Amino acid sequence: MERDVNPIDVEKFLKESRFPSSRDDLVRFARDHHAPDNILSALKGIPDRRYKDPADAARETFYSEDELPRGLDSCDD
Repeated sequence: MERDVNPIDVEKFLKESRFPSSRDDLVRFARDHHAPDNILSALKGIPDRRYKDPADAARETFYSEDELPRGLDSCDD
């Protein structure tokens, strides 16, 4: 999942989408409305379930510092 996205930006972007919506509905909405790559990528990575509103979906794009990968295994090299 994209880690450089602000959940508030995701929520604002989704405010015109219809709810409840599935992950695929939200990805389709984002693609059709020319979402920035980081928002589109973040939405593709959220769990596949029904979301009740933009905040519900945006919440799934948030990672706390404790959840971020650490050490050698976190490298993409």
